[in-house]
Amino acid sequence: MPAFSTRIDGVVKEDFNEVWKDYGPGRLADPNKQRELLRSAHKLAICFSFFAKAMKIRELHRRIFVQELASDSLHLVHALMTGDARGASFYLRSVIENFWRHQYFSQHSVEFGWLQTRSKYHMTMAGLREYCSWLDVFSGMLNHSLKNLDRLYAQLSTDVHSTSPRTLVLREQLDQISLSLEQSKRLGPPLRDVLKDCLVLLTISEREVFDALHIDVQVFILKCLDSKRKAARQHDL
Repeated sequence: MPAFSTRIDGVVKEDFNEVWKDYGPGRLADPNKQRELLRSAHKLAICFSFFAKAMKIRELHRRIFVQELASDSLHLVHALMTGDARGASFYLRSVIENFWRHQYFSQHSVEFGWLQTRSKYHMTMAGLREYCSWLDVFSGMLNHSLKNLDRLYAQLSTDVHSTSPRTLVLREQLDQISLSLEQSKRLGPPLRDVLKDCLVLLTISEREVFDALHIDVQVFILKCLDSKRKAARQHDL
């Protein structure tokens, strides 16, 4: 029988082909050249889905922001498929925000409760980012990935809020909405970096969850990472 990890690869590939068929490439300027970007986003979204499902039995404050992160990654695929570049930047930025929220609120159940009972209570992104920088679990080689999220967050915030003529969309009709080659090329590097950095950091900060996954699911997730991130992860174990 084939290895389970091979079957996972096949199922994920089949799922992407179904998504591609259902949505169609009609909102993509050049589907053949843009398909790989969407395939990568879809595959990495599946990785976060494995984490979110594995954490369902946890207390709410220790799982909800990973679940929302996984949801963001799925919405990211949807935004790309429907040609919404700014929406894709928004969801990509939200992945980072929910990664930071998870690191803080998973360890602060009282403050998590305040989110629901105190209307004026909130943690700023700057505060959450700083908290993550203090965590010993990210003090090794993977600290580079953590710092990279800071840079990417600033870049994506500019993309979401910018009024520069270079980033304005200026669509007048619904049928004009499509993902241009220029937009997909601009989105490609931050998309892969954000998703891979958050993923490799989760495998360390939530090592108990990762280690409890089926070994072939672990293999599938690690195969989605590049050699540099895998080496940094191995060093920090």
